[in-house]
Amino acid sequence: MKTKHRDRNLRFVAIFATLLMGVATSGHSQEIAPREEMPSEVVSYKLRPDEVTAIIASNGSLSGNAEHHSRSANVVHGFESPEDTVTWTVIAPEDGEYEVSVLFSKRESAQLEVRCGDTVLTAPSIVRTWENRPYFWRQELPGSLSLKKGENEIVFSIPDAEPVNPGKAGQSPRFGQGVTEEFHLFSIELATAGVRQAQLERAREIRGDASWMVEGKYGIFVHWSALSRGFTGDEPRADWFQKSVEIFDVNVFADAIERTGAKWITFTATHQGFYWPGPNAALDKIAPGRTAERDLLGEIIDELDKRGISTLFYLHTGYNGYDPKVWREAVGANDADTKRYSENIEAILHECSLRYGEKLKGFGYIDGALAWDYPLNPSWEGWARAIKAGNPDAVVGYSSNRGPTVSPFTELAVTDSASELGIPDPELIGPGRQFGEVTSAWWCLMDKNGWYPNKPLNGDVSDGPSHSTEEYVAFFKKMAAAEIPVTMNLIMTADVTDEHPIFDPECMAVMEEVRKAIRGK
Repeated sequence: MKTKHRDRNLRFVAIFATLLMGVATSGHSQEIAPREEMPSEVVSYKLRPDEVTAIIASNGSLSGNAEHHSRSANVVHGFESPEDTVTWTVIAPEDGEYEVSVLFSKRESAQLEVRCGDTVLTAPSIVRTWENRPYFWRQELPGSLSLKKGENEIVFSIPDAEPVNPGKAGQSPRFGQGVTEEFHLFSIELATAGVRQAQLERAREIRGDASWMVEGKYGIFVHWSALSRGFTGDEPRADWFQKSVEIFDVNVFADAIERTGAKWITFTATHQGFYWPGPNAALDKIAPGRTAERDLLGEIIDELDKRGISTLFYLHTGYNGYDPKVWREAVGANDADTKRYSENIEAILHECSLRYGEKLKGFGYIDGALAWDYPLNPSWEGWARAIKAGNPDAVVGYSSNRGPTVSPFTELAVTDSASELGIPDPELIGPGRQFGEVTSAWWCLMDKNGWYPNKPLNGDVSDGPSHSTEEYVAFFKKMAAAEIPVTMNLIMTADVTDEHPIFDPECMAVMEEVRKAIRGK
């Protein structure tokens, strides 16, 4: 299929196919998109004068054997010779020297090359020295590209590329689920050294306070999703959204959270369908009918605050799940210029922060940030400042999914850890490292069934915990000693009432033992 150039910032749909490992029912944040949903146009990128610009691999013009990945829609692979290239048209705001980062996956080292005109940057690719995530990573190339004001052509290639043994390639993990045998290119990033440094300094100036999480040791995570089911019944919560908000018993919920000994809750503002359980005028302007008259979010914050429990929110920007097409169009994610999308999400966050003020401790988990939002080049700084509008100490957690951090405007390490009882690798955290200057944190799930009930429960919340009580107690003790806050997800029913358990009784019994071990009561 032939492609054509169009001057616009980004492809209007950007899909990154990574999946949760071994949790078939979780649907937490990433899904595979059918190949036919991928646009075929080549994008001309306008570099942002004050921020790093992400340039997605699949938005370039391909030559030779280079091809779009059949299931990972942002990714290009097939680099089998020096002639296999990706070329982007980039519009620079002024003449200058631009630094380049490359985001990729490759088990063994290969020579990276990025060129523009007479300027060529080369370096051997770094090889993963850590275990587990990230399965693809960022590498800054030495030197800089000389770009002229206006249109430039930037070309990526692997000068020493050669075909990968078909047998090894066939046994290699799929991109995002492990380190790949052949080279997979996700993106390159461009900005001047001055822009990069200024961005880092601004991020440090507004850095939130996560010390209370370290001191509190652990909290609880719930995915009160648009696709969640009730204790009985088969309809996703989005079909009875208003009723789910009306019947939600805040005291029943708070009692259960208090029993776990958690010092914070990460509660769902939205997940798998942009429905907001409270007032939000900014959202009403974008897509009426997706907010609630009852301020359930505010009631939860207030009730938990009385009990000494803090509240963070979880945000999913509505890229998949319950009928996302209408929402994505309304919010501006499908626009040729995605500035409206970024500004709309920022407005929703800003109003939320001002409404709840200092009692809202931030948005601890912004899901799909790398997988879905990064290709749209939102203003990460704008979103972070919006979250801090009512509470300057609020924390932000942009999800890195299975890759590196998306932005310096994040305070928490956020990756999809599923049921794994792991520990963040200190090699990845700190200035210039894969996860950046963040507070070590761990987010994981307990229930065997995943993050939330996206199938009928039939009167049984879940199949119980993924590990033994002894394993969980030892894990929480280890993390507390290491001063790494843990946020443990429990599956919660869509109907939160006193008529039935809202969490799995076995999981609650585990958390009560954790409470006794950590809190001593």
